[in-house]
Amino acid sequence: MGCAAINGAGPPAPLVEIPSAVSFPKSVDVGVGEVAPAGAGGAISFQLLQQIKPQVLPIGGEFYDAIVFGFTSNDLINAAVGGILGQLSLLDLPVNPVTRNFQADGVIAGTNIKIDFSDYDFDGDGANEGCTGCTCPTGCDSVCPTQALFADLKPVCYRIWNDPAGAGNYVRIMAGLMNVLPTKDDPATPEDETNPGVGTFRVSLEFQTAATPPQITSYGSNYNHFNPARPLDLITQYFLSFLSTTGANPTATVSFMQVQQTALDDVPNPNRLLKTIQESVNQLIRDQPDANSTFQYLARFRTDFDFWSGTFQNFLQFPGAAFAVPPQTPNFTDVCAQLTTAVGVNPGVCQDIGIDVTNVPFLDLLLPTDPQVNLPADFPATPTF
Repeated sequence: MGCAAINGAGPPAPLVEIPSAVSFPKSVDVGVGEVAPAGAGGAISFQLLQQIKPQVLPIGGEFYDAIVFGFTSNDLINAAVGGILGQLSLLDLPVNPVTRNFQADGVIAGTNIKIDFSDYDFDGDGANEGCTGCTCPTGCDSVCPTQALFADLKPVCYRIWNDPAGAGNYVRIMAGLMNVLPTKDDPATPEDETNPGVGTFRVSLEFQTAATPPQITSYGSNYNHFNPARPLDLITQYFLSFLSTTGANPTATVSFMQVQQTALDDVPNPNRLLKTIQESVNQLIRDQPDANSTFQYLARFRTDFDFWSGTFQNFLQFPGAAFAVPPQTPNFTDVCAQLTTAVGVNPGVCQDIGIDVTNVPFLDLLLPTDPQVNLPADFPATPTF
């Protein structure tokens, strides 16, 4: 069912808090901004790594552009999905057994929206996802509790329509489900409790001007940021598809990205994390069904060491059509480099600290027909209420 790829949210916590109101997550980002370790004189930011490029390249930092690409791509995809999430996160949805649908004005780019929380078949496998049918994650037959056992939680489904022209002509824009509801920060505590929870969503946008045919952009995400036993373990997958209807090549560009953070200790230590970035891009070329126009990227590093391991394989015929345009750098496989100099080092260094990407698989090359880059079929063209 939905979010199957990363839906294992870990062993049950004794109790999970259920808020009285919930919003959509503002972000599903797995932060990769801190890219060098305390051992290098304090963690340096991605922004600082960009600033030191003039010093890195003269000393032979030939892997600089490939290293930075992973951080840039992550920033860009989060900005893209964050556009609609940021607007929806401003909603306060009542969590109770009677809220089966919801209507709000001026939400997505100032448009009115309608949300249906009923159960449906999100992933097209012929079975509904087992959602409660309301905003309460334990069921719709009794008062929603303030706490529940993790094992008693059920998904909350949603399908969203918006009215782009304000004329009452609603269209499908977003569908998804929340396996674990997001948590907002409690301003009364010094900690930041913000957590997007566990879930999955798909979005479809159509852009058209008087002079051009419609251009269709679809994107989505599977995310798991809630594991009571390992709270620092995070994973987010992103899917992005551009379809051209103008006859220009490429006819489609489909990106698949996964960013993962794993704690290295049984007792999670925020200063000892393994970060992995994977990305694939597949382009379809008109009248060339067997053409190879692909890109594969792997990157892995630890926050307590100043080293990076990666693979960069760019065979895109139209690199400028990619969502994140790959740098013009030679292809390489399983390189080990120092982060702060971007200079290659002995592969054994990366092997010794467990970041070598030799056995890290490439992500699948997706087609524009893949369910992961499309709204579900079980999504009526017009609102259900």
